[in-house]
This record gives sequence, structure tokens and C-alpha cells, in this order.
Amino acid sequence: MTEYNWNQLSRLLDENEGVIFIAHMDRFRSNINALKAAFNGRYKNIRIGYSYKTNDLPKLCVEANEQGLYAEVVSGSEFEIAEILGVPGEQVLFNGPTKTNAELNRAFALGSLVNVDSLSEARQIASIASEFSGVIRLGLRCNLDFNWKDRESRFGLSENSGELNKAWELLSAYKNISLEGLHCHTSFDRSATSYNRRIVRLIEIADRFFGPQGPQFIDIGGGLCGPMSDELRSQFVTPPPTFDEYAVAICGPLHQRYGNQGPELILEPGVGLLGNVFDYAFRVEHLKKIGSKWFAVTSGAQHHIKIVPNGFNLPTSVIMCPSVTDGEREGGSIDIAGYTCLEHDIIHRDFEKPLACGDILVAENVGAYSVVSSPDFIRTNPPIFEQGEKGWIKLRDKQSVHSYLKSFSW
Repeated sequence: MTEYNWNQLSRLLDENEGVIFIAHMDRFRSNINALKAAFNGRYKNIRIGYSYKTNDLPKLCVEANEQGLYAEVVSGSEFEIAEILGVPGEQVLFNGPTKTNAELNRAFALGSLVNVDSLSEARQIASIASEFSGVIRLGLRCNLDFNWKDRESRFGLSENSGELNKAWELLSAYKNISLEGLHCHTSFDRSATSYNRRIVRLIEIADRFFGPQGPQFIDIGGGLCGPMSDELRSQFVTPPPTFDEYAVAICGPLHQRYGNQGPELILEPGVGLLGNVFDYAFRVEHLKKIGSKWFAVTSGAQHHIKIVPNGFNLPTSVIMCPSVTDGEREGGSIDIAGYTCLEHDIIHRDFEKPLACGDILVAENVGAYSVVSSPDFIRTNPPIFEQGEKGWIKLRDKQSVHSYLKSFSW
């Protein structure tokens, strides 16, 4: 956990309705290097895709591009962000379940790789291909026939229904369509064993479609767990895999089938690269006791950092207010609540350290899906800062009420 100064954070919180995100670019670079090292040691031809939907902070996107990562986008808006930030078209992976004709034409014109999500999208692309003069680069997103803990993913072309075969037959008939590989992504099961099953099945499908020479790429998607504290790791029912464990599970079958220089293995880890890259600082505003239960009412909010409902308590540290004595602190099992008027806005249940008004709380592992999913609910979105050698650098402004209202008319 990074050591923060109460006075510095207190000033920033005073200026921003009591809450800020804190980015750590060094952690991001370290995660990229660790992922590359784990996989490169077992299979040489790998490439990482940076997931814009997980966190589209421009500084992260630019750093990912400079580190040689693909830009993995799932909308025309994200595609445009990548363009504006200077990512070449051929370095963009365009995923997602819906793409307009205009978006597809733009992606094809710039040489981007588009992964087809459905048979109807394959037909949509076939219609475009009949009038498009250039080469169209495609992959097929496979909906593998696995029992994902009694759930069925809604994404991709199904083996079971036959739509995967139909899409292949339709698209391979066009001379200007280059079918380059296979894609698979689901986060239903993050175990290393699950990724081993996926890569084995993708290799089998690739053999059937591409023959002995194999595809140009196999994209195993994202969903990988990343570096985290022991406190968070201990809350998982089964220990989350490390990058090395994922690499063993995925690269073994690839190496066995293709040797060390087979198809490009593409990884698209969002949470795995970004989870520990952001912290979230907020303040204890009030303490109250209801029955036998203590509550800390804070300037933070659950919807900023807990987008997917779960029972995890994010590792949270306290920076004690220097003007408060230990005798003024309360609790020992406190529910940390947010500023909203919603009963479910509980950021941390049964926090075990006594708290006082003015204390600053810092929650870890909030880099994934937080800043891209937070609504302007009751208060506008918090800013993002980075602590540099010369002080605090603002990476995103807090949205002002004036800028918020500009998007409306009345």
C-alpha cells in the first residue's frame, strides 16, 4: 500500500467533494511486464490487447500503445478515442456485439481486425464486402459449448447451434475477406483450468477451419486475475491464479500443437492489468450508532468502485486525522457507507478498525470498470490524480455542474 500524506489528501478532498481516484502508472507498467514475462517464457508469439472498456483514461491508453499493446475496443466511440490518441488502425482490435455499417467501414478502411460476434453480423459484413474494394480482416468469436457453472454466455458464434460453421462458410466465400483467426472471451470462470479447456478447444476448431498451417492468431480474451493483496486474495473461494499459472495452462497446448512460433496468441486482460492500478480516497464525514451497529457515513460511494455486486471487501486503509485522539474513535466493527440516499450503498462491511470524523480512507484495487462505469449520480464524477515527483498531477477533472448541464436543454 502506498504511503499517503493526510494533509495533501485532505486538501485534494476539500477541493473535490471529498473523493478522488489515484492512478499509479508504475503499477500498470509492472503488470504489463509481468504478464509478458510469464507468457514469453513459454510461447514467443504473444501480444496483449489493452481493454478500453475497462479503463479508457487517455494516459493509460497512450502508455499501452507505447508499450506495443493492441487497442481493444468494443464501440465506435472507443474506436474514435484510439484514433484521436494516435493508435494506428492496424493496431486496433474491434470486438463487441453490435457494430454499425459506418463503424465497420471505418475499421476495414484503416486495416483493423474485427471479431465477428454473431451470424447476423457475419451477414452484415458480407453485404459490406460485396461493395468494399479493400481487404477485410476478420476473426470469429467462438461461443464454446462449455457448461459455465450452469450458465450460458450470450456472446459469440455458437458451436452448438451451428452458427459458427455457418459464419465460416458464408465469410470464407468472399475473396476480399481474410479470415485470420479465432477469438473467445467469457469471465464466468477465471480458473487456469478453464483457460486450458478454452485453448484446447480453440486449437481443435482452428485445425478444422484452417488446416495444418493454422490461423494467424488465437485470441483467448480477458478475464484473467491480476496482482492483488493477500487481504483481497484470501476472500476468493479458490485462490485466484497468477500470471505464471495462466501461462502454463494456455501455452502448453499451443506449444504442443505449433511449437514455439505458431499463431499469434492474443491476450485481452482488463482486470488483470488494471485492478491494482487505481486507489480511491474518501473521508469519514459522520459516525452514528443504530442499535448495536456503528456506521461511518463517508464522502465516497459504492457505485464508484463496486460496479459488479459481490461480497468482497476491498482492502481499505485508514489515514488518521491528526487532530483526533484515539479516545474519540468509535467502532471496531463498522459498516462504511456512502453519501447516497440508497440503503445498499455500503462500501465496506464490518470494518475492524475504529474510526473518527475526518479520517481518510483509501480503498485499493479499483482500477477496473470504476471510472468508465460511474454515473453522475447525486454528485458528479470524481477527478483522477497521479502522485508524481513534483507533486500531484490531475489526469481528469471532476465534472463541473456547468459542464454537466451543457449536455441538456430546457
